[in-house]
Amino acid sequence: MKNLLLFSIFLLTTANIFAQLRVRKNSGNDTYIYVDNTVLFVEQEISLGRNTPGGNTEASIYLRNNGQLIQGSSNSNNSGRGQISVQQNTPVTNAYAYYYWCSPVGDSGYLTTGQGGGNKNFGVGLLYEPQPGTSETAAQQVATTSGLNGLTTSPITVSTRWLYTFESPGTEREGNYTAMGGGLNAPPGFGFTMKGVGPITDPQLDQTYEFRGRPNNGTFTIPVAAPGGTEGMMTLTGNPYPSALDLNKLYYDPENTALGTFWYYDEDRTVASHYYATKPFGYGVYTIGPEDTDGDPYNGDNLGTYAAAPFSYYTSGGGTTGSGGTSSNSDDNKRFAPIAQGIMFVGDADGTVQIKNAHRVFYKEGEPGSVFQRPDGSNTEVENDSANGEREYATISDHANLSNRTPMMRLWAIFDKNVTRDMVIAFYDNATDGYDRGLDGLSAQDLHTDAYFPIGPDNARLPYVINGTNYVPEKYIPIAFKIRNTSLIELRLVEEINQPYERAYLYDSQENTYKQLNGATLARVTLTLPPGTYDNRFFIFFRGTNRPGGKTETELDIKSSIAENVSFFQNNKSRQLEVRNPEGYVIKSASVFDMSGKLIINEKNLGSKSQYSFYTGNLSSGVYLVKLVTDGDVAIDYKAVVHND
Repeated sequence: MKNLLLFSIFLLTTANIFAQLRVRKNSGNDTYIYVDNTVLFVEQEISLGRNTPGGNTEASIYLRNNGQLIQGSSNSNNSGRGQISVQQNTPVTNAYAYYYWCSPVGDSGYLTTGQGGGNKNFGVGLLYEPQPGTSETAAQQVATTSGLNGLTTSPITVSTRWLYTFESPGTEREGNYTAMGGGLNAPPGFGFTMKGVGPITDPQLDQTYEFRGRPNNGTFTIPVAAPGGTEGMMTLTGNPYPSALDLNKLYYDPENTALGTFWYYDEDRTVASHYYATKPFGYGVYTIGPEDTDGDPYNGDNLGTYAAAPFSYYTSGGGTTGSGGTSSNSDDNKRFAPIAQGIMFVGDADGTVQIKNAHRVFYKEGEPGSVFQRPDGSNTEVENDSANGEREYATISDHANLSNRTPMMRLWAIFDKNVTRDMVIAFYDNATDGYDRGLDGLSAQDLHTDAYFPIGPDNARLPYVINGTNYVPEKYIPIAFKIRNTSLIELRLVEEINQPYERAYLYDSQENTYKQLNGATLARVTLTLPPGTYDNRFFIFFRGTNRPGGKTETELDIKSSIAENVSFFQNNKSRQLEVRNPEGYVIKSASVFDMSGKLIINEKNLGSKSQYSFYTGNLSSGVYLVKLVTDGDVAIDYKAVVHND
C-alpha cells in the first residue's frame, strides 16, 4: 500500500506554511508528495526517507508539469537517503547532440553511504528514464556505455564518454574539460555536458530525463575570471535547483559584480559527428539588461537580449579551422533559467559568483522568459530563395509593436554568403558609449573573419556582439570587421523593435559614404574588403527620432527630409550639374528639362551613391528644371542656371 502525503490541490493552500519538511514511510508503506503544476515552499531543511527501491513510488517528492520546489533563506542542509524526482526534456536530440546541464539533485546516499547532509556530487547513476505508460511516478535507471553512441534501448543507454565538467575559468580548449565517467564527479552547482541518444535520422526525437536524488539547496560559489586578451573566460554552471532561477536577481546581487555575461552552447544537430574537426558548434551570447526593480518578475518586461551563435569547427587547442554556418536560435527567453539548464558564466573580473536561494522563483517553463536552451534542428545558412538563389531573411520582428520590449536593432554580417554573425544594438536611457555591465555582451568566438562592436578604451577595446547604448540622433557607433581573405560582406538589418530612430545607415569614413540600412525596399548593404582589421572606419549612424506611438513618417515628412539632405550645385566652371546625396537615398531616375518641357537628360537606376554629376557643357545657356525621383517615388525639383560661354 502507498500513502500519498499531500495532493497538489492541497499544496496550493498549504505550501507556504512549511518550516521544515520530513517525508518518511508510514507503517512500512511508501509515502510521497506529488506536486502538480504548482510550488512547494519549505523554509528550512527537507529530510527524505527512503521508499522501496525500484518501485513505482521510489522517490519521496515528485515534481510534475512545472511543479517546483523552493526553499527559504535559512540555507538549511537537506538530508536523508530519500529522493526527489524532477524531469527535463531535450527535443531535437540524437547520439551526436550535446546539451549542457546543471543537476538539481545530488547523491542522497543511494550510490554511496555515510555522506551526511548537505549538497552532494552528481553522477549519471542519478539519471532515470520515465515510464509514463506505467504511471506518472514510475521510472527506470538509465544504462550506460563507454562507447561512442547513446542508444534508445529500454532503458535508454547514455554514453559516459561525453560526460564532462568545466569547473575552472578558461577558453574552449579540450584540456579545460574534466571527464566525469560513470562516477559521482560533478560537484554541486557545477554543470556538465552530456550527449543524447538515438539516430540522427529521427529529427523528432524528444527525450525526457529524470533526475533523482537529494534536492540541492543553499548557496553555490562559482569561480569566474576576467577576459584573457580578447577572449572571455567561461565556467560551466547553470541552475542547480529544482525550481526556476531568475538570472536578473542573480546578476545584480551585490556579491556578484565579477560576473560579466552568459554564454549558451548551441550546435548544428543535423551533423552526424562526434569530433571537433567535423562538428560545427558555438556559443550564443545573452545580456541580462538593467536591474529589474519593479518587484514583479512576472510582468514580461526586461527579458534581456540574445545574439545567436555562429558555428565553427574547433581544434583541441580551442582554435577554429573554419565556418560551419549559424544557429537559427535567437530566442531572448533566457532570464528565468529552467530546471537543469546549463550555462557558461563569463567573468568581468577575477572572483566568484554566488548562486543563492534568494534568486529562486516559481516561474513556469514555456512562459515568456523561460525556455530550455534547444535548437530547432536547422541551419539558417542552408535556407535559399528558389527564385533567385539567395537566402531569405526576416525583416521586422513579429513582436515589434510590443511596448514592453527593449528598443533594439538586430544586424547580420554575412561573409561570402557562408557564415553569419548575429549582432544587436539595444537602446537604454542610462547606457553609455563605453562598456556597460549587464548591457554589453562579449563575443564568444574569435572567428578568422568576423564582425563586432569594439568597446572599451582605445588601447584595450574588446569585441562585443551586443552593444547596449543610449540613443542620440546623428550618433555614430563603431562596427569592426576582421577579414582573413578578401570577402564579400552583406550587412543586413533583420529586426527592429520599438526603434527610437527614423533611419539607420552604414557610414564609411574612408569613402565618406552613407548607405541606408532600414526601409522596406532596401535589401542589404554590401562591401568587399581585402584582408585586414577595420576597427575605426565603419560606423552605424542614426538620424531622426521615431514618432510617439510608433507612427511612421508621412509622405510630406519624407519629401521634406530628402529635400533637406539632397543638395544641388550647377558648377558652370566645370560644366557639370553636381548632386550630393550624403544619406544614401536610392535614386531611381534623374531628368533634366528645358523651359519648353523638352527632356534633355534622362538617367535611370542611379543607386545610392553619395554624389552624382551630369555634363552640361553641351547645353545652351539658360534655366533648366532638374527632377530626381527616389525608389519610394518621392520627387525633388531644382532649377539650374547654365552659363556656357
